[in-house]
Amino acid sequence: MVRVTTEDRRMNRYNDEPTGSPLPETRPHPRPPIAPDLATIKGGKGGVFYRAHSYHTKVPVEGIVRLLEHYTEPGDFVADPFCGSGQTGVAAILTGRHAVLSDLSPAAVHIAKGYTTQVDPRAFRLAGSQLLERLADTEQSLYGRGANRVEYTVWSDEYECPECSTKISFWDHAVDHAAGTLSKTLTCPRGHGPFKKADTPWVRSVPVQQNISLPGVRSRTVRDLLGDDREPDSGPLPDDWFPTTPWEPWREMWRAQHDRMGIATAADFYTSKNLAALAALWREIGSINDENARDALRFAFTSIVNRASRRYQWHPSRPTNVLSSTMYIASLNYEFNVFSLLRRKLATLEKMYEATWSAPGTCAVRQSSATDLGWLADDSVDYVFTDPPFGSNIFYGDSSFLWESWLGEHTDVGAETVVNRRLDASHGRTDLAEYEKAMASAMCETARVLRPNGWLSLQFHNSDDAVWSSVQSAVESADLQMRAAVVMDKGQKSFKGLRHASRGERVANFDLVMHLEQTTRPSAATPQTPQDRSAVANELKRCIEGKPASQRTTPWLHSQVMRYLLENGADLRGWSFAAVEKLCSELFDRKGTAWTTRN
Repeated sequence: MVRVTTEDRRMNRYNDEPTGSPLPETRPHPRPPIAPDLATIKGGKGGVFYRAHSYHTKVPVEGIVRLLEHYTEPGDFVADPFCGSGQTGVAAILTGRHAVLSDLSPAAVHIAKGYTTQVDPRAFRLAGSQLLERLADTEQSLYGRGANRVEYTVWSDEYECPECSTKISFWDHAVDHAAGTLSKTLTCPRGHGPFKKADTPWVRSVPVQQNISLPGVRSRTVRDLLGDDREPDSGPLPDDWFPTTPWEPWREMWRAQHDRMGIATAADFYTSKNLAALAALWREIGSINDENARDALRFAFTSIVNRASRRYQWHPSRPTNVLSSTMYIASLNYEFNVFSLLRRKLATLEKMYEATWSAPGTCAVRQSSATDLGWLADDSVDYVFTDPPFGSNIFYGDSSFLWESWLGEHTDVGAETVVNRRLDASHGRTDLAEYEKAMASAMCETARVLRPNGWLSLQFHNSDDAVWSSVQSAVESADLQMRAAVVMDKGQKSFKGLRHASRGERVANFDLVMHLEQTTRPSAATPQTPQDRSAVANELKRCIEGKPASQRTTPWLHSQVMRYLLENGADLRGWSFAAVEKLCSELFDRKGTAWTTRN
């Protein structure tokens, strides 16, 4: 099923026992730091590579492809020490480069391998169809409804009135089904209230609506509103193995909500029906003798475990999703048919494998901290693209909790390159100074393996100027110098980004890609140039001139301010998201979410 190409593609120098094959000769001249058509890098979220498997911070592969084609030649070697979902490897495979990826996270390594292993799409289709056939009776027993099939069930929280103990259904008393809106408060059927959800005792979750497919009809479903005899999720636990990893209060993403709802382990994030379906799938995939088929189907399995959980939100007016970077469970959530999820995902992955099966590049993935790349030789890679953790924006170990619970291996959260907010010392708390130290170590290791005249593209963003300053210092400590920076426009905003933007919240929706090269100056830090407000104000005025509304928002302009300051070696301190927004309010008028010049 999997095409083995590493030996004849010179990947041997990345093995634990290198064979000593010669490195490619160094180019006599470096490439220019940036080309005019890379002024803004755009990528989309609709392509097959973006949709194949979710991840917390996925960079659209189209953007990385453009960078690889600018900074490298076919046959060059590319590294990514914070590889995440492995999109650098995908870009290398598609463009005929050879990538070596690594990440501290077991989930990231699993996902990156799933993305970059070149799989025969026909063999994958056969393995997937055989898996579903073997579990057809299980699907019928769990999701069958006569000749029909339940595609999903909507579940609603029930609360208890603090004044009279009457049950309050969120579905019945907080949803305006005609208007497609949700209330922020609860009102008792007897007229008491309104109450905030946080102040109202949670009782249970019950099914309120089912979506049922019709035999032989692809585009129609029947929505069946369940009556008053709604029963909570009290089915028996499956006989098959399922993860019971504790979800403990010390975690960054643990909330009191989890305690109220009795969520104590990974299994509690699922309804009993979906837990049984996932456990049966995991058992059946594990029984497959062909290692390649087993690994590819496990990749398909992990691609659906978050959507199959109670974390997938329902809304009366629009499709929603799992809220990234949280473990939040909404008051209205889906219980999707696990097997229907898998059928759709298998079709998507088959298309992905069709795109990479005959592609000319290669990729190797291993689990390793970016602070220790000892398995890579000095001056051994031509180009590095990497997207490190953005301070305290995402806690990867917690965000990957469900994936890693099924895989049976968890991230060492104490070793993550993040800034913790709640963790104590016993669990590996990291402050901003330790974050900067870890980033500096990673940058030094990256500079060591980068060949002379090679380029490093570092993608980063944060609304906190202190975090930006730490990254700036870490880059400088590795004798790396920024020559240019461009904005990475990831295309459509996530649901989270849209929701926050509509509320006027301070969310950075764009990342900067800093293009760095090695310098020969001493390691001592160079004093940063102070940047006065008038210079930044002039840059903001230049940035909004003639630009569309999407490039006149605070998130976009904050990205441009960071780019301007970095390119001029200026001190980033004092230029937080809030500071840029304040200066914009002094210079411009706001129309919707965009700033406009004053008449």
